[in-house]
Amino acid sequence: MVWHTVWNCTPLEGATAWTAGFQQRLSVTSNLRGGRLRVRLRAADGAEGSSVIDSLNVAVDAREPTPLLQDGSPRIVLGNGQEVLSDPVPLSVTPGATIEISCRADGRQSAAALSPVLAHGQAQLETQGDVAPTGPAAEALGAMLALPDLGLLNAVTAIEAETHGPVTGLALFGDSITQMGFWPAALERHLRSESPGRTAVRNLGIAGNRVLHDAPGSQPAFGPAAARRFTPQVFGDEPVGLVVVLIGVNDLVHPASLPEAADEAVTADELLAGIGAFAEVSHRHGAQAVVCTIPPFFGNEAWTPQTEAVRQEVNVRLAAETSFDAFVDLDQALADDEAATPAQRDAFHIGDRLHPSPQGGEAIAAAIMSALRPLLADGP
Repeated sequence: MVWHTVWNCTPLEGATAWTAGFQQRLSVTSNLRGGRLRVRLRAADGAEGSSVIDSLNVAVDAREPTPLLQDGSPRIVLGNGQEVLSDPVPLSVTPGATIEISCRADGRQSAAALSPVLAHGQAQLETQGDVAPTGPAAEALGAMLALPDLGLLNAVTAIEAETHGPVTGLALFGDSITQMGFWPAALERHLRSESPGRTAVRNLGIAGNRVLHDAPGSQPAFGPAAARRFTPQVFGDEPVGLVVVLIGVNDLVHPASLPEAADEAVTADELLAGIGAFAEVSHRHGAQAVVCTIPPFFGNEAWTPQTEAVRQEVNVRLAAETSFDAFVDLDQALADDEAATPAQRDAFHIGDRLHPSPQGGEAIAAAIMSALRPLLADGP
């Protein structure tokens, strides 16, 4: 028996807030088969005092909710920066089952970790109560709360199952294109249809993340450089057999769009070395790695001929000069064949010519699934 992730999200760095009368219901679809469930919770660094979860429950396929406890107590207290696991509960799940987590935090108190959850991605989130952003990320958090279909999940960062049978851990590593959940959700549907219960998917995307540079001071939620976070986040306690890497566009976009990053432009050599290192690290940990090319973003306000030249050079060399086990061409998956400069098709982006829509996510997932099939055939 091994514990694997059924669903997860990455908390926003520097996202602190006060909540009042906060109740949330998170619904996800299982891709695994298991006999026990537990939930991982985290409090953000910099939270003002302890964060308290007064009630946490889990239900499978709309059955009677089961309380989730910590060391036998229904009241879970999270200190600043602390991560805890709930006590396991004997609940069976199967591929396609709906898992619902209900969380309640009474009174006015410091929020725990806040994680973005986008409807139509990998989960559905319903929230009641108030959240008031504080700290350096308050403005960015306020803007997120105003976005349609986006909610901020309090405290819960993962749902885990004690699995039955052989399972391949699959880490999806990237930026907002991954974090939004459109292509990961579509990929999970493919996996659930073709090999139910055989793959545990973790979404390790962070919006705004770059390969070579940490988040600028004004945008702490963009997180540490991917080059620094890759090893600890991908290869922690959970077994990983496959890694999909889709990252690099922010290294091109930010110097052209953020004054703080204006002097952090990267060359094709630098970006290729940074991305290529992920294959080497994966192999050292016994995992296979798939790389996706940097997707087209012609038409976005941050596009320039110079960044396009770097993008195309990196993409051409990714297949030839790195040791990834498979290669996915996102120009081929997303771009209009008739365009002089590669650009995402109108239906494939959310309106900014950069972030894929649910339809674009389907196209990305189909391309990645084609690359994964032969690798999964060699797995457990």
